[in-house]
Amino acid sequence: MSNNWEKKWIEDIDFLKSNLINNHKNLFFTTTREEFEEKIEMLKSIINNLDYDEMKVELSRIVASIKDAHTSIEFPVNKYLPFKFYYFNDGIYITKVTKGFEKFLYRKVTKIEDIPIDEVIKELSQIISYENEYFLKAQSMKYLQGADILYGLLICDNIDKINITLEDEVVEVKTINPKDLIYLENIRIPLYAERYKDNYWHKYIKDEEILYIKYNSCKDNGDVSIKNNIVETINFIEKNNVNKITIDLRNNLGGNSTLLRPLIEYIKSNKKINQRENLKVIIGRETFSSALINAYEFKFETNAILTGEPSGGKPNCYGEILRFTLPNSKFRVSYSTKYYKIIEDDSILALYPDEFQEEKIEEYLMYL
Repeated sequence: MSNNWEKKWIEDIDFLKSNLINNHKNLFFTTTREEFEEKIEMLKSIINNLDYDEMKVELSRIVASIKDAHTSIEFPVNKYLPFKFYYFNDGIYITKVTKGFEKFLYRKVTKIEDIPIDEVIKELSQIISYENEYFLKAQSMKYLQGADILYGLLICDNIDKINITLEDEVVEVKTINPKDLIYLENIRIPLYAERYKDNYWHKYIKDEEILYIKYNSCKDNGDVSIKNNIVETINFIEKNNVNKITIDLRNNLGGNSTLLRPLIEYIKSNKKINQRENLKVIIGRETFSSALINAYEFKFETNAILTGEPSGGKPNCYGEILRFTLPNSKFRVSYSTKYYKIIEDDSILALYPDEFQEEKIEEYLMYL
């Protein structure tokens, strides 16, 4: 490697170090400054032994060691496996595929190259920012898609094709470019997995007389505002005399928690809906940040039953992120600027549902 390679990475590493130390609300809440700086110096000493993908991984390892789920590093992924994965109760399955890979749909993954999938997830856990096992389950499935991430972790030695074991069958899978990562949409899937690109939508389920509301992101979706969505929802409820509502927050990673307040206030004032038997809120491993605040608002302010999996977000945590960009690699780094205390007990790692209900691969297999 050239001296210029080393010089630019040292600049980035020092920039990362100084900005995190100076700007994070409390960088050393789980580690010491000495331990952090030791990791920084160790990485600087081995730069010339690493390639670009290995540098991405090692920078992520340092940031992940802070153990703040809101403090993380974003880098480009240039090669993907043509799949989307999900960690079900009995293992990891392929739940979405791109064109030409239909035969792999809903197959169980047991190895990447010759490494058992549990060991692959263990390796990924070292470079992912998380605070509980549920968020790790969610985030690891996204990292598992990145062929150059697997390459940087030395899990595979060819970024263009990777051997994957599907139960007992070993298949060679060619990786694809980001522009080709377009999942097939003409496959029937469970209701909660539909319209995943829409930040907010609702559907009336006639057989059960329930209005299902899916809240995927605490953000306006372009010109479509959450405020207008909520107005439409309330108008539908009033016009159709709806008594039962299910609000699904399981895939909501956050944004602005105040956007949902008009719906929460309406539900609080509606005596028919605000009954334990009529109001359900679904949470899960991707219920995080502002969405977790909304879930607690339902828990504390309404009579809702919380169902699903424990939240990916930790109730009391650092957040309110800002970002900076490393000068040479242009990797984006997010960091926390505020501490949120929702409950008294700091040791509680998640919001736990009243009724535990895991997602199962059978919910997908029924549509084959």
